[in-house]
Amino acid sequence: MRKILRPLAICSFIWALGIGITLFFGGCNQNRENGEADHTGAHTTPAPDSKETTATPGSHTTPEPTATPEPTATPTPAPVTVNTDTSTVTYLVNREYPLPDDFVPEGLTTPDVLFPFSDTSIDKAKMTPEAAEALAELFDAAYEEAGLTLYGISAYRSYARQYTIYATNLAVYGTAHTNRYSAAPGRSEHQTGLAIDISCASEGFGLEDTFADTPEGIWVAENAHRFGFILRYPKDKEDITGYNYEPWHIRYVGDELAEYLYRTGLTLDEYYGVPSSLSAEYLDTTPFIDTTAESYLAIYRQYH
Repeated sequence: MRKILRPLAICSFIWALGIGITLFFGGCNQNRENGEADHTGAHTTPAPDSKETTATPGSHTTPEPTATPEPTATPTPAPVTVNTDTSTVTYLVNREYPLPDDFVPEGLTTPDVLFPFSDTSIDKAKMTPEAAEALAELFDAAYEEAGLTLYGISAYRSYARQYTIYATNLAVYGTAHTNRYSAAPGRSEHQTGLAIDISCASEGFGLEDTFADTPEGIWVAENAHRFGFILRYPKDKEDITGYNYEPWHIRYVGDELAEYLYRTGLTLDEYYGVPSSLSAEYLDTTPFIDTTAESYLAIYRQYH
């Protein structure tokens, strides 16, 4: 009996030992699988509507193309009501909108700038106080920023002075030429005290189209608006302004309007929606003075 039990005991022991080994290693494998699941669980796959994206290793995701917005064109502004208020700096003066014969700007003063003549107490060296201050700032900036020296040539002109200039041009150059290059009395911006003709030494202080090609002329064309001035009679706008190109003639209109006109490329006439009066009929007439009247001859003799 003892011989029979001993083999049975040995078999039972071996069977129990096998079950124990199986259970032991099976538990270790389960723990290792649970550990990997914990680590990968830290990187969850985002939901379809999530902002995150999952890229396949080695691939490059292509972003959705963004539509380029269409450029917005600057609309052409509607004409502004014509300003004829001489207490402002933006009023219009041209053939259709003249000044009174007796108009004289208040407080005319000599700007602190260079002139090619010594007597700066004369009319053509004077401007309104606001325009004179702005002109000095413009000239100073030209020198400080670009080393350029500008000169004032002709600023304020009275009605009588413009009368004789216009009449003299009629006598020397004829009607058609004069009406393109000279304003009739009361129609000149110089009478406002807000306009001035400028030049430089390399031009011999003359008023010629070539001023536009000098460093001084280029700088003024690009920077005058910063100080409230505009080129009143620009190139390729002759049919609008009624006058030939004058790169030397600048007009003070204030910072805001000067910036707007520079940015849009509009003339003061276009800004106010005023059409040009430069027609064939006009070029052959002298509608603003009576060249046969004694008054004309008297004024003409006064200056000659």
